[in-house]
Amino acid sequence: MLVDSFAWIEYFMGTEKGEKVKEVVESNVQLYTSPIVIAEIYSKSLRTDSRAEERERFIVERCAIIPIDEEIAIEAAKIHAEAKKGLKDFGLADAFILASARYKNLRVLTGDQHFEYFSDSIML
Repeated sequence: MLVDSFAWIEYFMGTEKGEKVKEVVESNVQLYTSPIVIAEIYSKSLRTDSRAEERERFIVERCAIIPIDEEIAIEAAKIHAEAKKGLKDFGLADAFILASARYKNLRVLTGDQHFEYFSDSIML
């Protein structure tokens, strides 16, 4: 399972949805994430609570990082181009996260509404 930025934010905030993420994070399930997720969490933490390094370390210790390569970049471009036909605000970062998950045949744990249209998402 790939944990996306939305799920990590809920986890770190300790919300009700974050409690669901906590169950997964504290389980023995192999978790993955994308460098894009790390960048989003780091940026959010720099802007809100100055715990960026602590959170980055935690994510890296708990998750295997799926490196972005040319294959993932092209898949992200295809996902982005197709999704933009119906979701005008679908971002390229979301496309990279989804492409990374598909590369490893994973599902994305998220609450981000942009992902609800994709069968490879687990919505919080």
